[in-house]
Amino acid sequence: MQSFPQFDESWKNWLDENIRRGCSHQSMIDAMVANAFDPNTAHSILSRRIAGEEVDAAAVSSSASYVYGKQMLPQGPVIKANDCRARVLFSSSQPVVALLGDVLTEEECERLIEIGRQSVKQSAVVDPASGAEIIIRERTSQGAFVNGSVDPLVAKIDRRLAELTNIPLENGEDLHLLRYGIGGEYRPHFDYFPEELAGSRHHLQRGGQRIATVILYLNEVELGGETTFPNVGLSVRPQRGSALYFEYGNELGQVDPKTLHAGNPVEQGEKWIATKWIRRSRFQPLPQDA
Repeated sequence: MQSFPQFDESWKNWLDENIRRGCSHQSMIDAMVANAFDPNTAHSILSRRIAGEEVDAAAVSSSASYVYGKQMLPQGPVIKANDCRARVLFSSSQPVVALLGDVLTEEECERLIEIGRQSVKQSAVVDPASGAEIIIRERTSQGAFVNGSVDPLVAKIDRRLAELTNIPLENGEDLHLLRYGIGGEYRPHFDYFPEELAGSRHHLQRGGQRIATVILYLNEVELGGETTFPNVGLSVRPQRGSALYFEYGNELGQVDPKTLHAGNPVEQGEKWIATKWIRRSRFQPLPQDA
């Protein structure tokens, strides 16, 4: 049975001091997770301390266990779309993770990289307190959101991913192209929005919680760049044309902390991916995104 650390006076003082110093919220959460706090619990404690609320040590415990129900991803050794037959290279049920082969062709990968080279800029993340996009040292990549207005291929891939995942097309956010150079990484994080944090509110209004992610690998990385899930000891090496799928939202509205994941530093070459985040409901782009 898993045990959880006690949120005692030393932890309270440590959090309050780091909040006062202006440390990034993610760095504080990372430190708590590294010391065996449940990730959801760490998010909740931090948000309450930022709000000036007292946190009762006796009340700090693991979040309710995530309930694994019926998977959204179709089952079987091959998953079909109108223009694609994706081979299931491996899958796991807790957490729900699958690597699909032959999702993109060589030519499609090359075209997406070409589009990316013309449009990427320094990647940002959502600040958990304000909801604004900020630059942090934990994420060292260049990225750009693209849709069908940029190139017909993007619209074609959007339709393909909707068919493969069996999730409505309109629930997907715009495709996010990302480049990682030497040393580029994204430290352990969740793709879902912590609902207890104020910064998540206006993002949740644009289609509800994120419930699944698809990472498309556009090139082979010479060394490094693996996608890892540290809570379950899983590491996935980029394979050109393949797609890594994982889901983390169930019908009860829970989110799965086992989907904590990271992009390992690129040691040689560069890494190109395209990420599709999927919402529970229809995604509403901002006016400038449309």
